[in-house]
Amino acid sequence: MKKINKIGIVIFIVVLLLSNTFVFSASLDTVLKIVQASSEKKNLPDDQGFISKSIVASDLEKGEVTIELKLSNTAKETETTSNTEIFLVVDNSPSMDFLTTSGETRKNIVIEAAKGLVNSIYSNSTDVKVGIVDFNGANGLFGIASISNAKLITKLSDDKNTVIAGLQSIQDKKTVAGTNIDAGLQRAEQNFSSDCKNKVIVLLTDGIPNADVKGTESSNSVTETKALTVQANTKETLQKLEEKDIYVISMMTGLSADDGNTDASGNVFDKQNTIEEELAALENIFGTESNPTTGKFYNVKAANVSDIVNNDIFKDVMGKIQSSITEVVIKDFFPTDILENFTFEYVGQPSVGTVTEGIDETTKDITWNIDVLKGNQVATLKYKLKLKNMQNTGLLNKVISTNEKVVLDYKDSKDEGKNVILETSPKISLVEKAKVSTENNGKDNTVSPKELPKTGNALTIIIPCAILIAVAIFSHKKSKID
Repeated sequence: MKKINKIGIVIFIVVLLLSNTFVFSASLDTVLKIVQASSEKKNLPDDQGFISKSIVASDLEKGEVTIELKLSNTAKETETTSNTEIFLVVDNSPSMDFLTTSGETRKNIVIEAAKGLVNSIYSNSTDVKVGIVDFNGANGLFGIASISNAKLITKLSDDKNTVIAGLQSIQDKKTVAGTNIDAGLQRAEQNFSSDCKNKVIVLLTDGIPNADVKGTESSNSVTETKALTVQANTKETLQKLEEKDIYVISMMTGLSADDGNTDASGNVFDKQNTIEEELAALENIFGTESNPTTGKFYNVKAANVSDIVNNDIFKDVMGKIQSSITEVVIKDFFPTDILENFTFEYVGQPSVGTVTEGIDETTKDITWNIDVLKGNQVATLKYKLKLKNMQNTGLLNKVISTNEKVVLDYKDSKDEGKNVILETSPKISLVEKAKVSTENNGKDNTVSPKELPKTGNALTIIIPCAILIAVAIFSHKKSKID
């Protein structure tokens, strides 16, 4: 009987030890801790933008964090601006009806080129507004040349179709005598938003001005005294616009013999000036292409208008806004700790582009593709990581990087390939909940008070206990035999 009691005591002790071991392990109360909320902000070459990663949401009790991968195509100097505003200032004087050697009028060529420019601007940038002003030089207030020679055709708009409709209305309307470029420039200036910091004027004209907003009017001769006054006043306006940080791009056409001097009815208009006199007048106002009075200046044959407007001027405009980037591929690589211990799921769809279904088992990454990221556009992708086992003592107090690296490849506005690698990452850790401290301005300074039981500790107790039970039973049987 005593021997049987000894066996019972041994078994009781063993069971007590095992139960205490498992209860201790099961009672481990943990929580996820954010060690580092964000990666660095990695700037792209040529101030093109930046890429970054950050934890934007979490449920630490459940071991969940939501991570946002962000690619911004916003230059540093324009990050704080409300938007970019552009006015197209279009000549609507009778010479715009002259036929070119192609059989088209100058007006048709210029307006169609302007439509292409508008399409390209909206296709390559966000947060931009465009407006339309046209000008002539006659029928001013009380018959005197003034700012009333210019009309606001389309208010600043972020709708491409509205702007193109404004250009079409100029294309459809009759031309009016006179060329008051000064009025067109000042009318555009009046209609910029007061808080806009990025303002651009694109002037499209085919004639040297013969009127200004001060009431000066001259004949078509560019050498008479009044004509020189108009030229000086127009130049002064260009210089004042530059002082107000308004970037002016001016395009002149119509001075080449190839541009024609016959209207649609076949009427021929004789030039009152030599080409040398007209070029001198142009320089008085706009300077030269290599040394412009302000901004940029182009003296263009009618046959080349479309090319200049849709290539050179477009690049000038985008240089003031922000160029799009294309063929964007972002690969986000994950470390072993994440792959083995966390579940992964996307939070919605990427704001731009498409992404692979999940983490590729071979390459250990997700791939995000964006065909075009417009200027001033920001693309985001979110996903959630959730710890599979909050009792995973193998991860306890270990700092875990949420990703290994992010590799970005894209082509810039010059079609040159670029590569950027983001090597830092948001970081998390599994810690004892009871020991989470919020000292030091709310920062998590968790310190484990002692080494906690590891996964193999229960096994080291089970094996000796099993041996004890076997010995007790064997001894009991042997005593019976004896």
